[in-house]
Amino acid sequence: MSKFTIKNLLKSKKNVFLIALALFLVCASLIANCLSLMIVPSSSTSESVSYNSFSLYMLSLAKSQVESEANSLAGDYQKIGAGGYIWKIDNYYHVISSVYANKNDATLVQNSVKANQGLDSEIVEVNFKSFSLNGNFSADEKKVLTKSLASFYDFYLALYDIAISLDTLVYNEISAKLALNTAHSNLSNTVRDFKTVFPSPSGEIELLSLSLDKALSVSQSLCDESTSTQTLATALSQTQTFSSTSQTLSSMLKYHYTTVLDIYYQMING
Repeated sequence: MSKFTIKNLLKSKKNVFLIALALFLVCASLIANCLSLMIVPSSSTSESVSYNSFSLYMLSLAKSQVESEANSLAGDYQKIGAGGYIWKIDNYYHVISSVYANKNDATLVQNSVKANQGLDSEIVEVNFKSFSLNGNFSADEKKVLTKSLASFYDFYLALYDIAISLDTLVYNEISAKLALNTAHSNLSNTVRDFKTVFPSPSGEIELLSLSLDKALSVSQSLCDESTSTQTLATALSQTQTFSSTSQTLSSMLKYHYTTVLDIYYQMING
């Protein structure tokens, strides 16, 4: 055999060896990946879903240790655009005009109310603690729960923006009601998704389900421009005065978003 032929043969054997080595490495990598999928727990589940704590600043126009007295005052304040929701803090029933995410905003309104209407008021800070739901949740369940927990605050923000736009004449009543319909639709879709994923909730999930139902009932009553005390009393399982033919749309928005915040507050402290 010639030297040339031997050289080519050796080169051919070397190539075969390299190809075989490459195939071996590829197979080894595939086997390792399969084993890792079998050994490492799936990351598609979560043990808890949480919503962070936050603080809000409520402008209280009056307070009383007697609930009926606070209710009687609320009607008068509603006529001038205040929400007039009764929120109990310690031993006092506060007549809440509105709720602010920023204390500086609350202070600006407090000063304006004093200057323009001669009303003294008090800024009350209300702390909403973090809330967690424990369980082995899939990715879809976690997504729905996260959106559901956030829906109370999101609804408040949406209605707050509408009320501010109405008060500053950015919105007229028609545009405000259209924006309200959008806020209600968003909340309704969230509740619908929740019911789809959790048709038979129990424990903490059931508590969230009941609270979502209450919030949606309050939202619906606002969209229907209902002034029925019974409707809101049923939603909150408490009696409050919600009246009046002379109540402004801005007042109604403030009343209802404070109601939804109270529903959430009761849930996380229940």
